[in-house]
Amino acid sequence: MGDEFDVAQALRGGIPDRARAWAFVRDFAAAWAEPLADGASTRAEELERAEEMLGLTLPTALREAYSLLGTRHDLTGNQDPLLRPSELFVHDEFGGVLVFRSENQGCAFWGVRLRDLGQEDPPVFVQSRDGWVRYLERVSLACVELVLSETLLGSGGRLYNACELPASLIRELPSRFAPVEFPEYPMCGEGRVTRVLVFRAGEALAARRTE
Repeated sequence: MGDEFDVAQALRGGIPDRARAWAFVRDFAAAWAEPLADGASTRAEELERAEEMLGLTLPTALREAYSLLGTRHDLTGNQDPLLRPSELFVHDEFGGVLVFRSENQGCAFWGVRLRDLGQEDPPVFVQSRDGWVRYLERVSLACVELVLSETLLGSGGRLYNACELPASLIRELPSRFAPVEFPEYPMCGEGRVTRVLVFRAGEALAARRTE
């Protein structure tokens, strides 16, 4: 699984736009799970019902994400899931936030500010101890992170070890792991920074270093 797919190589040069984000998601799904098929998309009627219920229009990037990944819960719903269209809601704090992802116990949320809904690929914010903070600059970037982290956390513990690293191992990170050209982002509910790394030998999907 994923033996011939190098995450660091695939993300070399970053993700400058939505097209690159969705291309990465397709390639990643094909290598690490099952290829995305037409049946994975959320039906347009579901998105339209959600918009009607909420009284707003979803950003283009969020509609594209649902059209690409809407029913692929193996890629989006193992720990902190992408909400189904019928579960979308507006959080009243921070001037109003359209929430599209929830921490598994409802302790934190990811969303787009109502004031930004007119942008095609608006920034995403997440709740933390300090209130709502900037998570990633674009919805499409947040969806790439979603797929990476949900795949990692859905592996039954085979691909990750959620623990603090001792100082000796932290010193070994530069030699054993390669950084991925992906922006740093805050850890959900905490003030620490997350960086995405991969084993240089391609032995596993990713590791997170937090500070």
